[in-house]
Amino acid sequence: MQKKFISIAGILAAGVTAVLWLTFSLQTASGAVAGVQTDVLYDGRLGTLPAAQGFTYLEFPAGATQTISNGGVILDTTASAGISAGYFNRAEQTPTLDRSQGFTVTLTTRILAESHLNNNRAGFSLIVLSSDLKGLELGFWSNEIWAQDDDSQDPGNLFTHAEGVAFATTTAVTTYTLHIITDTYTLSAASTPILSGPVRDYTNFSGFPDPYETPNLIFLGDDTTSAAGRAQLNHVSVTTLPDAPYRTFLPYVSRE
Repeated sequence: MQKKFISIAGILAAGVTAVLWLTFSLQTASGAVAGVQTDVLYDGRLGTLPAAQGFTYLEFPAGATQTISNGGVILDTTASAGISAGYFNRAEQTPTLDRSQGFTVTLTTRILAESHLNNNRAGFSLIVLSSDLKGLELGFWSNEIWAQDDDSQDPGNLFTHAEGVAFATTTAVTTYTLHIITDTYTLSAASTPILSGPVRDYTNFSGFPDPYETPNLIFLGDDTTSAAGRAQLNHVSVTTLPDAPYRTFLPYVSRE
């Protein structure tokens, strides 16, 4: 099924996945380490929509709703599975997302409702692409968060359900942190790592429009006509990490 879009020092080694313990980046965001920068792209406490801050809002066709509520915005595409809508970061308000130095995207959200017509689609997704176009798309279901695969292992077959983790996304507003460094990502919920794996390359996608050819991209919302969702979004920010000498001291845990 074609993907329909709205208009517009962890290292993988043989048998071992090194998972960054990412409280480091949260601590350094306060300025404890020189060179760290945090850019807030959306702060729901301001009482405005994301389009009034660091995002551009797009929907296709009309029918999605945005409602200011509980310190954020509720994006709702549940009127029809055929509706796609979401938020694209503005390039001029986003720092360079350099995988070699590492960066973190933080979002505070709660999935209020989600439905999908097949196992490879989600009613709410997060897409993060680095400056070299490699990155990750995560799908959020009510009971699982999972990665969209690229076609590196199965040529011609993009956007299939890859690694995931059972997680209750509907229980409470939760702060998620997606950390990307070199070829590895780690997703944390409330500062606890819950999912990790390799970054992906979605540039073989040939549909229109094609956001997967956009460097330094952050997207949040419903990007498919095969699912629908209602999500509360309270906060989005980006933290860029220091140069390589600081990364040497990142603690990590290894799992066989």
